[in-house]
Amino acid sequence: MSYCAVKNITHVRRLLASISLAYPIQLVILSTIFTILGERSRSSHIRSMLERWLWCGMFGEVYTRFNEARAGRDVIEVPEWLAGGSLPLTIVQADFSFDRLISVRKRYGAVYQGLAALLRREGAIDWCTGEEINDVIYFEEQIDSHYIFPVAWCRKQGIDPKKYNCLINCTPLSAKTNKKIGSKAPSVYLEEFERSGTSAKRLDEILQSHAISPKSLRQDDFERFFQMRANNLLTLIGKAMGKSLSFESFQDFVGEHHNGNSREYKLYPEIITNS
Repeated sequence: MSYCAVKNITHVRRLLASISLAYPIQLVILSTIFTILGERSRSSHIRSMLERWLWCGMFGEVYTRFNEARAGRDVIEVPEWLAGGSLPLTIVQADFSFDRLISVRKRYGAVYQGLAALLRREGAIDWCTGEEINDVIYFEEQIDSHYIFPVAWCRKQGIDPKKYNCLINCTPLSAKTNKKIGSKAPSVYLEEFERSGTSAKRLDEILQSHAISPKSLRQDDFERFFQMRANNLLTLIGKAMGKSLSFESFQDFVGEHHNGNSREYKLYPEIITNS
């Protein structure tokens, strides 16, 4: 029973088991927790709470050291929390900030994998196929994290490498989609998608499923894209972790990288479409 429950919460909910979980030990802990819970594990409320614990573990990067000690504590604290007790230390200690979005470079690290998994969970759609990046397309279409504003284009525009190389400018896409994007300006490759048969309205919906502002891409406006997507990703991550994340480091960053005037920047949470 515990195996089926673990498979359901990870595979069906687009967490894709060990491929999406940066810390496989969380699967071991989950299996133990489901065994302890028994029939209670079938509750959607319980599974929602467990997902919060999973996201906090990934985005909080809490399993980077002392795995055994934390795992032992979670096996005790998580079931107690599910029964009405206090929050487990893993959730209490988990934190995330804009600094991690801008600094993460390592592929397959906790934040890298966690963000890709979260976008898939939120219904991210592949730009070429028009299908949700679920477990089927994930294996059949060679889904990987690719640049939204191509590196070659960004270099020509003199954009700060710290910006275009970070997770804010990356999203899970198929190899076919990435090939079509190439090194073109977003306005150019979006027109090509439309000429291939995707309506402008549908293309906007697809982009929004990746927490991307369609208007910023159509206008090749990297700065507006960067601001809006950073805000939207932080909002999604905070929601998944069940926490109100601070935007101070984000506002400080955009101020420092735009003539020192952060007042020219706004936050744009309105394009997130999934509740």
